Amino acid sequence: MVAAAALATGLGSGADAARGTDVDPIGTWSCVLYGHPAFGDERVLLHLTPDGAGRLAHVNDDRVTPWIGLSGWSAERRELQFGDPQTGRLFTADLRSETLGGGWRTVTAVGGWWCSPIDAAAFPQTESDPAPRLPPLIPTLTATPAYPLQAIRAAKEGRAVTCFFVKADGLIVQPELIELSDEVFRAPILSALRRSRYQGWEDDGTVRPSCRTYTFKLSSSLHPEVVPGT
Repeated sequence: MVAAAALATGLGSGADAARGTDVDPIGTWSCVLYGHPAFGDERVLLHLTPDGAGRLAHVNDDRVTPWIGLSGWSAERRELQFGDPQTGRLFTADLRSETLGGGWRTVTAVGGWWCSPIDAAAFPQTESDPAPRLPPLIPTLTATPAYPLQAIRAAKEGRAVTCFFVKADGLIVQPELIELSDEVFRAPILSALRRSRYQGWEDDGTVRPSCRTYTFKLSSSLHPEVVPGT
């Protein structure tokens, strides 16, 4: 098992996560957790320190909850692991990706998470400091993917999870299909994301992570329906 401090010396900073090298998990991250059957998408702040400690705060509208402690994080063979004792989730991430994110699981459920870095100057230095506030992500235009004709003819249903970043002007960038049941649904999903918009905020040079789930299903009469998640 690689110690947190040793990993920190071998990787770039969290703010350099998109340079194509291994992601350095140390720092503060704005994240979305998805896939929980009861909670839906959850906005959180994640703070990991060089000594292997971690903490998490939930973002609910314009309110940020107090920090809660996580189990110590560790990395072995470039896989990050840490746990949330409060929810029983075990988080994992492949650090060879372009951004920090991966999967989580409990005894009864599985899901994923996706993050973007926050400027190092913004994160709190002590447990008594409040978590930094972030502008809310408010959709202003949510385009629905077209049901592919090829899939309708083949009576094919499917599911997809896509994660992406939102810029301060409300545009969606760097979408990635995290889960995709069939390639036939890729193009309409990416097209819908290009047409979608979020409410912008004052440009502070940050991007915000978000994820979306789509379910493609056919009724008994083969009537196509695309059901977007949160």
